Amino acid sequence: MTFSAQFSTAITVEWMKFRRAAVVLITTLLLVVGLLALCGGLLYAIQTGNPQLIAKAGPMAAAGGWMGIFAVASQVVPTAGLLAFGVVAGWVFGREFTNGTVIGLFARPVSRTAVALAKFTILLLWIVACTAGLVFSLLLLGIALRLGPIDSGILSFAAKLTIVGVLTGLLALIAGLVATWTRGYLSAIGTTIGVVVLAVIASFVGVGGWFPFAAPGIWAAIPSATVPSTTMLIQLLAVLPVAALIAALTVRAWRRLQL
Repeated sequence: MTFSAQFSTAITVEWMKFRRAAVVLITTLLLVVGLLALCGGLLYAIQTGNPQLIAKAGPMAAAGGWMGIFAVASQVVPTAGLLAFGVVAGWVFGREFTNGTVIGLFARPVSRTAVALAKFTILLLWIVACTAGLVFSLLLLGIALRLGPIDSGILSFAAKLTIVGVLTGLLALIAGLVATWTRGYLSAIGTTIGVVVLAVIASFVGVGGWFPFAAPGIWAAIPSATVPSTTMLIQLLAVLPVAALIAALTVRAWRRLQL
């Protein structure tokens, strides 16, 4: 069997497991619906003049309207996205060990390299689809709340949030690597939480931009900056080699996997 045939078979099998998984459905709903509820609730609080929530929301969100929606989403997506994407990535790579089905992989004519690449492919497609669905839902929410027409400025904010979400998802793939190394997804979830904490600390001490796991959140925290500065662009681009290294180490670990 050629490698392309192995990869095609692995994609089919992994997709069947992925689309039937309760953890994927629940995580997706919590991320999308939860953010919509948060944005809608905050805008309602601003309209009713709740001083405490207005103070916590910050000046950009307190302005309400489209700016308020994307300001709130930009504060939530980097953290919530890293946790949500990390949980699913940890499950995708760790379930084989936890459920004991990894033994069957050694008896299949499909290489473990093809299986690992198929897992990554499905995860990446889900991350992009989930992020796009989230941004599209925010636009629908704004339309439903009659916040005004969608102009080029609003589309710029939507594009920025999409990039932040995808980059966050790429970083969350570290959960898959940890799940493979530790042969289970619980440690992967713990690692994801630890990465979030480190990102917060790095941002607090002023070096978050140069810590790849915090860079998307740093850019997202500047709602008015739809186009990153040169320095910020370099920091964001650093996410790509980090994600590539994570993927390479994970595939290597699966290729050398032993019972």
